[in-house]
Amino acid sequence: MNRTTIFLAALAATAATVSFPAFAAEMAPTTEVHYSDLNLASTDGAQALKTRVSRAAKRICTDNGDTSLSGAVQARKCARIALAKAMPQVELALTNAGTQVAENSRTSVAAH
Repeated sequence: MNRTTIFLAALAATAATVSFPAFAAEMAPTTEVHYSDLNLASTDGAQALKTRVSRAAKRICTDNGDTSLSGAVQARKCARIALAKAMPQVELALTNAGTQVAENSRTSVAAH
């Protein structure tokens, strides 16, 4: 069975991130979104993939310890960037639905 995934990487906005951008990209949290169980040719399957990617972007961008308004704003911004960078790969997977390319694809996306 082929495992189909979309990778999301997100970067939390911290002082270290601003001071050391080269190192920050290496420390970015990453998650996989699997969709081999979905029928991407169907409307429900396509929507399920988009929902999974959106939830994954929010999950990796949430700073569990920061409950401030600034932290919430940064988390939302990070999630929007991660989602925007993942959407071209989602659209490619939807375009290739049912083909060997879609079944074997793996993508990587990083939010900066």
